[in-house]
Amino acid sequence: MRCLIPALLLTLSSCSTLSHSGSDAFTQQFSVKEVAPKTFVVTDQSYHNSNVMVAVMPDQTVLIASSPFETEGAEQLVQWIHSQWNPKKIVAINTHFHADGTGGNEAYQKNGVEIWASDLTRKLQSEFGEAKKKGEAADFASKPELQARILKRKIVLADHTFKLQDGKTFEFAGKKVEVIYPGPAHSQDNVVVYLPERKVLFGGCMIRPTDTLGYTGDASIKTWAASATRLKPLAPKVVIAGHEVIGGPELIENTARTASKAAAQPM
Repeated sequence: MRCLIPALLLTLSSCSTLSHSGSDAFTQQFSVKEVAPKTFVVTDQSYHNSNVMVAVMPDQTVLIASSPFETEGAEQLVQWIHSQWNPKKIVAINTHFHADGTGGNEAYQKNGVEIWASDLTRKLQSEFGEAKKKGEAADFASKPELQARILKRKIVLADHTFKLQDGKTFEFAGKKVEVIYPGPAHSQDNVVVYLPERKVLFGGCMIRPTDTLGYTGDASIKTWAASATRLKPLAPKVVIAGHEVIGGPELIENTARTASKAAAQPM
C-alpha cells in the first residue's frame, strides 16, 4: 500500500481545515477538512471514522452526500451547517441503504432537509433497516452510550427518489452535481456523488483504501472491480472513501485491484 501514501499526503497537505468552530458536541464527535473550495469532508470519529461530504453550492444550497450513523450525530451536523452558512436549502443524498448512508434521515426530516435516494436504496432500507440497526448496534457493545444512540434511531425513508440505473443530476446556479450508479460493489445499491467542476468524487464505501474489502455482507464481489473501473473516466482529483481516507484516483485503482483479487479467491 506504499503507493497510496504520497498521493494521500499530497491531498491532505493541500486541504485546509475549516476555521469556523462548531458546538462542543459537534467538535467532540466530528472532524472537518476542506478538500476543495467550499467542499468539506466531515468525519464521524465516534462511528468507524465514517465520512460525509458537505458542499456549499453557488446558490447557497448545501449538499450532503451520505449520512452519520445515527440521529443525534446527524442533528449536530445539520446545526453545524446552519451555523456556518445559513443555507437557503439543504439537500441530502442517501448513498446506500446502510446506516452510513441513511442513518441521519430522522434528523434530516425533522430539519426540513430534502432527502434523495435511489428506488432500490429506499426499498432495501424499508425491508432491512430494522434488522441492520441491530447488527450495527452490536458492533458497539463495549460502548453502551454509542450503542443506545443507534438503537434509538428511527428508520426514515427518503422523500424523493430516482431510478437507480438512471442516476440523478442536480443543478445549482448552473453548477452540476452528478449522482452515478457504477454497478454493484459494497452493496447492490451503492451510488457515488461527483462534483465535476471541483473534480471531487465521494465514492463512499465502495472505495477501498486498503487491501481488504471491509464489510461484504451485502456486497457483489464478482462485479466490484468492474464497478470501480467505471469511475475512472470521471478523472477526479480528490476521491473520498466511505471511511477515514481522502486521496486521489489511486484509490479507484486500489479498489479495482483489491476487488479483482478477492473475486479470484475460491468461494
